[in-house]
Amino acid sequence: MPHRNENAFTLTRRKMKKLTFILLWIAIIALPVMADGTLTFNSIECEKEQPGATSQVTVQFPIGNDSPLRRGIIDYIYQNLRTMGNLSVLREEDPLAPADKDVHFPSNTCDETSFRTFLDQLTAVVCKLTSNDQQEYASSLAEDGGTYEVKWFENRFIGIVAETDAYVSCVTYWGEFCGGAHDNRGSNATTIRKSDGKPIDRIFKEDMEEDMQPLLWKYLIISENTDNPEEYRAEIRKFLKANYGNSERLLLPEGTSYLAPDGVHILYQPLEICFWPGEPEIIIPYSAAKPFLTKEAVKIAGL
Repeated sequence: MPHRNENAFTLTRRKMKKLTFILLWIAIIALPVMADGTLTFNSIECEKEQPGATSQVTVQFPIGNDSPLRRGIIDYIYQNLRTMGNLSVLREEDPLAPADKDVHFPSNTCDETSFRTFLDQLTAVVCKLTSNDQQEYASSLAEDGGTYEVKWFENRFIGIVAETDAYVSCVTYWGEFCGGAHDNRGSNATTIRKSDGKPIDRIFKEDMEEDMQPLLWKYLIISENTDNPEEYRAEIRKFLKANYGNSERLLLPEGTSYLAPDGVHILYQPLEICFWPGEPEIIIPYSAAKPFLTKEAVKIAGL
C-alpha cells in the first residue's frame, strides 16, 4: 500500500480552490461579456460522491447566440471532459466516445440547461465507475492479505483566462489523488480565434526550442512554494541533465502555451522539467517573443 501524504493532498485542494477563485473572478468580473457582445460565461459547478470516490468539475460555460466561437469553446470543454476518470477507457469503434452508455455528450450548440444535465450525469458516472474499480482493487488485495484505503478524488477546472477582440484563450487544470506520496495533476491550454472558433495551429515556429533558450530561462517563473529561486533553478538543471541529457535546455511545449494580452504563457506539467513541488511557468512579453512566433500568432496577437 503506498504511503499517503495528507499534506500533499491538502496542498492540492488548496491550490484547486485558488484556481476556482481565479476562474470565478474572471467569469464574474473580468469577462462579463465577450468583445462581440454575444457571449457571457456562467460558472457551472458539479460534485458527486460515491463510496471512496469524489468527482468535482467547474466549467465556465458560454451563454449566448450560436456562433463559431461558442461552438469552438464548447468543443474545447468536451475535449477535456472526455478523459475524466474511467471514461479514458474508450469504445474501440469510436476513439472519442465514452465507455459508459449512460453518458451522452450534447451537441456543441447546447443550451445551459442541457449542459448542466450532462455535467451532472457525467460526474455521477465517473464516480460510479471509479468507486467500483477502487473497491474491486481493495477486495483483490484483501484476498492476498493486503489492505488498501478506498479513496479517489478528481478536480477539473475549465475556463477562459485571456481575451482580446481577436481571440480567447482557454485553460484546463486537473488533479487526481488516490493515495500515495503525491497527487497527479496537470494542465493544457489553447487559443481560439473569434473569427471562426478554431484553435490557432501553432504559436511558435517549428524548431525554435534551441534558439529560444535564453528567453525561456530569463522569463522562467519559479513556483510560489519555493523559498530559494536560485537553488530551484539548480534543481531544474539537475533534473534536465538526468532526464534529457542536457542541463541547459528547457522544453518548449506547444500544447500548454497560449496567448494573453501580456505575452505568451507557457505552462509546464509536474515532473516535466523539475522534481516536486511546483509547476514552473514562463511568460514571454511580445517584444521578446515576436521573432519566434508564427505568422498566425503574430497576426492574431495584433503585433
